[in-house]
Amino acid sequence: MKTIVLLAVLTAAAAFAGDAVTFGPEPPTEYNAKWNLFREHELRCDREGLDVYGSNDAASLMYMGSNINLLGYDGVMMTIDYMQETADFGDYCQLYLGDEDQHYTLVHTFEDTDGPIGINLMLDDYYGVRDLQMYFVWVSNETGVARGFRLYSIEIYGINWGEGDYTNIFTWDPTEDVTGHQAIGLADFLLWGTMNCLSFEYGTDLDTQGWWAVDNVELTVNGESILPLKVGGYGVEDFESGGWYQDQHGGLPGEWEVGTDHATGDMSGMNWQCDSAAHPDWGYKAETFSPWVMVQGVNTATVDFDTWFHPAGADDYASLGCYSSGSDMRLLYSELFHDLGDWYAYDGGHDVAETSWGAIKAGF
Repeated sequence: MKTIVLLAVLTAAAAFAGDAVTFGPEPPTEYNAKWNLFREHELRCDREGLDVYGSNDAASLMYMGSNINLLGYDGVMMTIDYMQETADFGDYCQLYLGDEDQHYTLVHTFEDTDGPIGINLMLDDYYGVRDLQMYFVWVSNETGVARGFRLYSIEIYGINWGEGDYTNIFTWDPTEDVTGHQAIGLADFLLWGTMNCLSFEYGTDLDTQGWWAVDNVELTVNGESILPLKVGGYGVEDFESGGWYQDQHGGLPGEWEVGTDHATGDMSGMNWQCDSAAHPDWGYKAETFSPWVMVQGVNTATVDFDTWFHPAGADDYASLGCYSSGSDMRLLYSELFHDLGDWYAYDGGHDVAETSWGAIKAGF
């Protein structure tokens, strides 16, 4: 993704502070869309009172309210309720997010809808940000006479690893020594409508020296890889850049670590392994968690990984599960658009040639 620093951040901040700012000639109000609170809970970007947007629009909306602090949460999700109706591919609204330094990155380009809908966005690149920035940009070319963009609500939720509702997917017991590639189908209800993370847990009794190693983990939904990687992006996690977060249960010394001791099959280089051989005669139990994910419209979901589970005692086990955020999500921010007190709107645009088709349609 391309990261940009928006010049409008400086001008908007100056205007919000009460300084005099000159933006140049005002756009022709009869042609260009503006951000306006049509009614409570409905913010529009259109030609006010006409229910259509304009030609050559360039309108931006910047959040200027209290700090939105994401620090301390392992999974963060933004939900947006909106509607968009456009007449041309050159007409759209985009959302940029930024950090404390106001470096903005394009996060989402909104698609046309048949009416109001909700979308969920995982904020993978913004964990730990203490002052999240939001910036909406609406643009159109010379062909627009549809209804434009409408915003109804924005909410942000956070959750931590180990929280949520747990569902076991499988458990291997001491009778199973498992090696090779695994492809496990997931029930769609596990991933629908909430934040989710995978859990790999290994445990032994007091007298065994076994292990569980995993590598090349991939989570696909409807054929698309959605698992965030240690190096950024999405795809197959090979653990060459480190392991996942883990929890050692009940004070026991169980530990997942990056190593090559138990590679087999397609496992090459580093893998993520839990090895009780390092601590013989100790009870051993440890759980490791994937990054949190969020999906909508699940038809098929599969987790693939290469593995070697080698039990060595009567109580050894390896289990794969899924945590769903459910009611454990905490609301970090809510905007229902009672007013625009926390927002700065800049309504730009360009003169429209009277003979252009866009100008003719914009005058309907």
